[in-house]
Amino acid sequence: MKFVLTLKFALIAIIGMTLTTACNQQKVDEKITLDVSSIDTLVDPAQDFYHYANNGWMKNNPLPDDESRYGSFDQLGKETSMKVQTLLEELANSKFEKGTIEQKIGDFYAIGMDSAKIEEQGLAPLKPEFDRIVSISTIEDVQNQLAYFHMHGIGSIFGFFGSIDIKNSEMNIAHISQSGLGMSDRDYYLNDDPRSKEIREAYIIHLEKMMILSGVSKEEAKLRAETIMEIETRLAAASFTRLENRNPHATYNKKTQEEIKKLYSNFNWDNYLANIGLEYNGEINVRQPKFFDEVNKMMAEVTVEDWKAYFYWNLLNTTANYLSNEFQEQNFDFYGKTMRGSEKMRPRWRRVLGITNGALGDAIGQKFSEKYFPAEAKERMVILVENLRTALGQRIDKLEWMSEETKLKANDKLASMNVKIGYPDVWEDFTNLEVGQEAFVLNVLTANRFWKEDNLNEIGKPVDKTKWFFPAHTVNAYYAPPLNEICFPAGILQPPFFYLDGDDAINYGAIGAVIGHEMSHGFDDKGRLYDKEGNLTNWWTDDDSERFNARTQVLVDQFDAIIVIDTIHANGELSLGENIADLGGLNISYTAFQNAQKENSQIELIEGYTSDQRFFLSWARVWAQNTRDKEIIRRTKEDVHSLGINRVNGPVANMSEFHAAFGVEEGNTLYIHEEERASIW
Repeated sequence: MKFVLTLKFALIAIIGMTLTTACNQQKVDEKITLDVSSIDTLVDPAQDFYHYANNGWMKNNPLPDDESRYGSFDQLGKETSMKVQTLLEELANSKFEKGTIEQKIGDFYAIGMDSAKIEEQGLAPLKPEFDRIVSISTIEDVQNQLAYFHMHGIGSIFGFFGSIDIKNSEMNIAHISQSGLGMSDRDYYLNDDPRSKEIREAYIIHLEKMMILSGVSKEEAKLRAETIMEIETRLAAASFTRLENRNPHATYNKKTQEEIKKLYSNFNWDNYLANIGLEYNGEINVRQPKFFDEVNKMMAEVTVEDWKAYFYWNLLNTTANYLSNEFQEQNFDFYGKTMRGSEKMRPRWRRVLGITNGALGDAIGQKFSEKYFPAEAKERMVILVENLRTALGQRIDKLEWMSEETKLKANDKLASMNVKIGYPDVWEDFTNLEVGQEAFVLNVLTANRFWKEDNLNEIGKPVDKTKWFFPAHTVNAYYAPPLNEICFPAGILQPPFFYLDGDDAINYGAIGAVIGHEMSHGFDDKGRLYDKEGNLTNWWTDDDSERFNARTQVLVDQFDAIIVIDTIHANGELSLGENIADLGGLNISYTAFQNAQKENSQIELIEGYTSDQRFFLSWARVWAQNTRDKEIIRRTKEDVHSLGINRVNGPVANMSEFHAAFGVEEGNTLYIHEEERASIW
């Protein structure tokens, strides 16, 4: 649950039943809110709360062969995918007037599901694209091809996009960013640890196999693989690390176009802007300057033939999942099996659904919301959000480490935080998106161009604050620092996160802590750098910043000490923002829950568990997951979120309320002396 600039993501759902209380046998007429079958009473909650709360669920939900991680989030996502599949199948099997959104969704999905046609076509639909690459003969052609790729969503060399100017948050400007790698992290190209070496070797084999599948000879495939690896390794070596990219000051380097032309003179920026159809004279933010220094050198040093080999791979790699099975299977062999440890591909309907969602997610979200998201759910969420906002304000007021001056501004930022719930007030207009019958891969490339034009159209214009970054059926939430807004799509507002008529303890422990999590992002190590208007500016006193950093370092040290597998430790610095938000969200939600108890006290015991115990069990429940070893290693390296076990045990060990609820005492694994606990928000 973090802020992202992509427009898509998704997935959702879980259980229901009737409960009786253990104290007075009152019947609670509501969906199940405490599934005791998930709890393993043989585990001491003071030693390992995560497995105490989740062993039953983990046993009853083993890893499917087509998943590298399977948890409550993934289960909810899978069930939501099934709901969406029903909608798409209905549209695909009906006739609609051409140009209607129903026709576009239905045809896009149906053509993707027509595996016989895709197998028959092979690479034929992409022949004109490969011919374009073959025809390249000059460095000017190389740069023209790059612009063409960018307009069709084919990642290559660097990224160019429109987004908010974080020091003038009312306006969108152009940004250029590092990109162009076939593997998901720069370190895989550069590090010498056994896992990185293993992945590099597998990647080269993958490159060769994909080339051979496309019709390239074995000898030529080997040469091309070496060339591609050389180019990508140069790009990787010049790229920022994930930690460097978390620093908004480091990635804000706004330049005039004249400055850009002088700094990176080997690239024809005027032609590039003309080729992408952008009339824009404004400033451009260079997110990673040293990367573009290297790109500038490469434009003079890398031969045209080498760029052609690299472009050939860019096209093949981007489109592999929309082609025949042999390409999809080889693509999965590296990215699924080698990188993540999955044993087999997801069923075709889930893959095509995800691709359709990427193209038409907002329209699908509208259909989903109409069918599955009642108005009363939004009304209850509005109340919950305001209760959490009140609780965070109370906690800010009581902070002994923060000055009154900074408290005033913190509360002002909190009061200004915009909230989006359920679905947008304004839906995306897909009038200009054409969905044809020729080929699935061509529909995807057309959709990519539609979204690219939509993004470029924002450059140089005021920020549209009605825009959502997720489709409404997404099982996720976000905080956007440059907008100072939190968003909770309809997809996440389902069990086990949110029960419309559920027990308050469960709702506050799950969706309440998620709300608090997103609010906390406004005050984490990165979010706190933005003011109430979303501008990157220092609104803290120096002393308050110093005290904040000292307190967050406690959290860094705690997570750095965690061994996730073998000798690999968690990365407390990379995951700091999310860990602050987890701890903050849980504390804020607990305060809000106590406030709510004063006005509407809940049944104390359900199935023998107190309201405080249900609150913490609910938090643990949403992070239940089984994960493959390769995925544990990959996520520890790449993901800013901690693993599920650490999202549970990490925060609760720092909370006296948890200690009281489950009898945690000195000597227990989850006991931390008060003076050594992380206490921030």
